Amino acid sequence: MNTKTPLSFCKIGTVKPLIIGLTLTMLMGCKSSYKTTTELQSVFIEEELKELETMRSFFIEDIMQLNDDNFHSKFRSEMRKLEANGFSTVEPKKIENLFNSMPKETFNEIWKPKTHVPSRPNSVSYEYLVPNESGKYLQFLAKNTKHNSRIKDYYNKVIKSGNFSHFSMLNYLNDDTLDFDLSNTNIQIVLAIHYISICHDNNITSNALN
Repeated sequence: MNTKTPLSFCKIGTVKPLIIGLTLTMLMGCKSSYKTTTELQSVFIEEELKELETMRSFFIEDIMQLNDDNFHSKFRSEMRKLEANGFSTVEPKKIENLFNSMPKETFNEIWKPKTHVPSRPNSVSYEYLVPNESGKYLQFLAKNTKHNSRIKDYYNKVIKSGNFSHFSMLNYLNDDTLDFDLSNTNIQIVLAIHYISICHDNNITSNALN
């Protein structure tokens, strides 16, 4: 016979693990749509990949105030609002906490502090962040130039300027004919690191000038 055993006939010891297992599976499935990629895994170690996911989530949820479901459709419009107000809605303390929670080794694979030396007397010097030319992040960025012309253009400008080339991103935002694959994890990581850097530097610059 192919009759199913009613749930009430099951042993309690069998039902509990089943329920717990199903609950954990549902929670893990709902947590994030993040999927690592070949490009990420070929450059970063496991602990660094976890930190990159933290940065990606921070960018989407704390900077953009979006989620994985609406990020693709609302990124451009929401980012234009953030650009218009100079990222003033992003709390500096949150950026600081993000960096403080990150292992220094991971930070150094992405960023390098650089000092702005003022050209005028009585002006304030301050530190800002540039890509670490010997770090893993630029290696990761280089790997993505093979598959995405927008990333290739961005990478070339980053290498040439030695900074995060924000004008390149502004050109993308202002041209509706250009598009990234915003569902691609590699693209999300690039955007996350770029805009976390911009938010940090905007805060530093604003404080230095005030």
